[in-house]
Amino acid sequence: METNTPEPWRGFALTQHRQGIDPTHVQPIQGQIYHLCGPGRSGKSMRTVSEHWVACALARGEVVHWVDGACRIDPARFIPLLEFLEADVEACLARLYLSRGFTLHQLDRQLERLPDELAITRSPMVVVDGLLAMHNDDAISPLESRTLLRRHVHILRELVHQRQTAVVAITGRADGPHTNTRHIEYIQRHAQNHLEGRWQGRRRHRRLHLRHRRTGISGHWSPFHIDPQTRFQFPPPQVIPQNHLPPVDILPLHHRHP
Repeated sequence: METNTPEPWRGFALTQHRQGIDPTHVQPIQGQIYHLCGPGRSGKSMRTVSEHWVACALARGEVVHWVDGACRIDPARFIPLLEFLEADVEACLARLYLSRGFTLHQLDRQLERLPDELAITRSPMVVVDGLLAMHNDDAISPLESRTLLRRHVHILRELVHQRQTAVVAITGRADGPHTNTRHIEYIQRHAQNHLEGRWQGRRRHRRLHLRHRRTGISGHWSPFHIDPQTRFQFPPPQVIPQNHLPPVDILPLHHRHP
């Protein structure tokens, strides 16, 4: 369901960039569900996009809730992003509320608590990473999986309409090997924004190509470049010039006579 007068997240809109899509131009919109789907297990490749959004929100002094349904969150990944933005890393990470679920029922409890938590924090952004990851558990029947998915989407829709929160849901692609196509279609029907990712190129030249379905705008994901291998560099060796050469002891050579 489309909102009549959606307010863009911090005034940004989706635009096309010559070298690719800039992260500041792909921001979520408050009051909408933003569905990210891409390659990798449970849409692992699209997590990079949401991490940039979260880092920018934290640097602005806002609170963000991150619900990890795939057991893969690493807060250390935000440190180079926040350092690049010249933000106080410790203060920013203190405003990041993380919760991790190891089973589908734990994820259900985390999502159930979100309305009460947002009533306190008034967070403008919620990220649900791996929304469908735990649905592949053999202990979960197809009927229970469908029932819980409808319940989870209902909770997220209530957050969007009542709290005007930007909800980012990350899943795999519909054609992925570990993805239930019907589950993806159900989420797509209830989301107002969709960003699809695909890998282009091979090996070292592989790049993530994004496409916004509603507008048809597409481009490569080109955030600000941070190379973790070059963050720490050894200082060059310092050579101390000496004005006077140190004395050298001359060792006499003693020859033995036969």
